[in-house]
This record gives sequence, structure tokens and C-alpha cells, in this order.
Amino acid sequence: MTIQAAAPTKLNDRGMLVVSIMSVMVFLSVILLGIFSLGAANLNRARGRIFTLEAQYAAESGADAAVAILNGGNSAYTGTSSPVTVLTASNFKATYTVSVAAGSSGIERQITATGNIYTPASAATPKFVRKIRVTAQQSSTTTAASLVSRNILAIDSSVKNVNAKDIYVNGYISMVKSTTNLTAENITVAGKNTGATNCSLGSSGTLLKPSSFSTSGQTKTNLTLAYNNCLTPPGNFSNANFNVQANTGNVSTVQSIYLPWANYMDNTYGNSPTGCNDWSSGSTPHKIPQLTTGKQTHYPDTGSNISLSCGTSGDISLGSDEYDIYDNVHLRANLCAVSQCTPTFYNPTATLKYIFIEGAVNFGSIQTKAGSGPIALIIYGTDPASKTAVCPYGGAGYIANSGTTKAPALYLLAINGICLDKTKFGAQPALGGIAGKNIYIATNSGSPFDLYMDVNFPVSQIPINLTWRSVRYQRL
Repeated sequence: MTIQAAAPTKLNDRGMLVVSIMSVMVFLSVILLGIFSLGAANLNRARGRIFTLEAQYAAESGADAAVAILNGGNSAYTGTSSPVTVLTASNFKATYTVSVAAGSSGIERQITATGNIYTPASAATPKFVRKIRVTAQQSSTTTAASLVSRNILAIDSSVKNVNAKDIYVNGYISMVKSTTNLTAENITVAGKNTGATNCSLGSSGTLLKPSSFSTSGQTKTNLTLAYNNCLTPPGNFSNANFNVQANTGNVSTVQSIYLPWANYMDNTYGNSPTGCNDWSSGSTPHKIPQLTTGKQTHYPDTGSNISLSCGTSGDISLGSDEYDIYDNVHLRANLCAVSQCTPTFYNPTATLKYIFIEGAVNFGSIQTKAGSGPIALIIYGTDPASKTAVCPYGGAGYIANSGTTKAPALYLLAINGICLDKTKFGAQPALGGIAGKNIYIATNSGSPFDLYMDVNFPVSQIPINLTWRSVRYQRL
């Protein structure tokens, strides 16, 4: 007789099923918990990365702002005094702080910017921080020309001839007498006289091409004008003597002719031990500096604006003496404000020397000694009210008619107006060049010579449109 085992009961089957389901549920719960934890971790990491990136963006905003402030003319900017808020919301706030330090030269700055993210916005300390260092350097996009005006070049009725290599004007050129001749190799004008039929170049006068050109192969004077050329010929049309591009509407302007003295006189330059006495005492010729072996050419110190301790209440009379310039100079005084001077300057080297004047200059005439190397006289002063009657466009740099001006080695650059008032010239060329906010030429025609600029003056060594740019980026 065969005995068979009893079949499992349905109750046992159900127990096993419950256990299996519970095991699966536990397994799935663990997986879901892991997924949720991983998702939360990833979300926190993503949030952290976003806020860290925002902190970096805030730091970069601070560095960009510092470069913009430097380009605004504040070359002494040292950074923020307190955090600057870039963005704020209920759950976070972004700020930056900036410090600006001197670089390896006068045209370099080290900008350190820190970006901070506060979560929430009311937090006392930042949770995410990024610090960067940007090296900014100053360079020019263009260089000076024989005549540069950031506004108007006005040539009055007494003038016979004005001869220059290159002319660059932001506003317009006006010649008010038909017998006035303007001769140049290249003329660029970016604006117009709104009261004279939209003339970039207008009123009366005659345009002439030079008998020879400095650029090999050039045979015509180039006119590049944003609006009309109202002098006929050539008018708005090219001919055998002129290449005319008129009404172009897109001529770039000169943004700045400001040259900081600190770019050329670093911390190796010191104060003169005798102060402004280098200029006002002793016999002619005066050596600047008196100790030619040292760079002691700050007069009287490395500050800014006119120093009342210099000369007589901030005014130095140069008389008719000779001044030999052995190095770059920073002088905190007016020159000849009370009484016009007729000085002679001499650069004993072939290297361009800069004379930076914090005030205005008032010359009856000016000369450079035969054989002088190039000199750039940079005038920071404002237009004096005393010159308003004879200088309608300002006269921070002023030359009159006491004697004859003969300074082919001198370039005059004024942040404000340049005024030549009935000036007489003793030779051709008479000046190295002129730059200013406005240029007013009212020279005596042919007494004995007209106004000619020296086409060989190294104007390419005088930068304009100086701009600070980021050249190096580091994340700290």
C-alpha cells in the first residue's frame, strides 16, 4: 500500500506570499529612499554650483566696475570701501568687494575682486565665496596727429596758411576767410557744424594738397568726413588732388587726450630737493633737474593740482630763460600766469621728454633750441577767464605775439583749450604739433612765417585714447 504526502495548505502559501511582498516593499523603499537622497544631494550640489558660479559672476562684476572707474579718469582708484550689492532676493544676496593695487609699472593695476553669496539674504556671513585677480594695463588705440581737437578747430580771418601732416577733429573745422589755406596729407572730421549746412569742414577758405607726401605712394590728400565738405573744390567729390569720403556717418571720435603723468614717472622718480627753485633761481640755462644723475623731477611733490608753495602763490615766471629738460617732469604750478614769458626749451637727447603742468601756461612766444630732441608739454589746467575775450574756445595753453615762436621740437597738448593769439612765427616748421579740447588759431599771416607743423615730429610716440584693459585673469 502506497502512502502519499499531504499537499501544502493554502494558509502556508499565503504566509510565504506576504513575506515576499514585504521583502519587495522593503527593497523598493530602500531604493526609493536612496533615489530621494541622491536626488536631494544632487539638487544641493547643483544649487551650490549655481551659487558658486553666481559668486564668481559677482567678483567679475566688481573687476569690470573697477576697470570702468579707471577708464573714467580715476587712475588713483583703490577699490570699494564697503560691499557693493549686485543682486538681492528673499532667499539670497550677491555682493562684491574690490581692491586695486599698483602693478609692475605706472600703466598696470592689480585688481582683486571677491564675490559673496548670502543665503538667505539676511545672513550675516556669506555661504559661497569666489575671489579673482585681474591684471589691467593701459594702452592707446591711436596716437596723436599734427592737429587733434576733441571739439572744434577754428581758424580765424588773420591766418594765411596752416600746414600739417594729419588732422583729426571730433567736431568740425571752420575757416572764416577765403584767403586762408589749409594744407594737410590726411584730414578726418567726425562731427558737423549744425549751423552751417551740416558741414564737417566749412565756412570759407581753401584746401590744398602738399607738394610732397610723407607716406610713400600717396599722391592725394585724404578727406574722411562724417558729413559734408562745404569747401569747393573739392566739395564732396574726389578729384586729382583729393580722395573724398563725405557723409560717411561712422567716423570714430577721439575719446580722450588725457595723459597721466604717472604713466611716465613711476616710483623711481623723486621730489626735487630744492623744489621749484630749479625753475626760478640761478642763471640760464636752467638744468631740469639740477642734479642730472637723479630722477628728481617732481615739483614740489607727487601730489596733484597746483601747489601754492611753488613759485609765487602757485605761479612760476620763466622769463626769457632757457630750460634744459633732462628727464620727464611733473610741475604743480601755472607758468607765467601773471606776466607772459618767452622761454626756450631744450632736450639734449633724442628721446621724447614729457613736461606735465598741473596749471595753465601763458606764453608771449616759445622756442626750442636748435638741435633739441622732442618735447611734449602736457597742460592739465583749466581755461582762464582772463583769456575769454581773445580766446573764444579757451586758452589753457596760450601763445601770443611777444617775439616770434620757433619751436619745431615742441608738441603742445592741453586737456582744455589751445589758443594762438596773433602769434608770429620765426621759421618753418614752427611747432611740432597741437592737441586740445578746442584749438583756436588766430596767427599773424606771414609775419614773418605762417604756421607750419613739423611733419617729422614723432607724434606716434604720444598716445591718445588711453584705455584700461584686462590682460590677465586668475581665480584665487
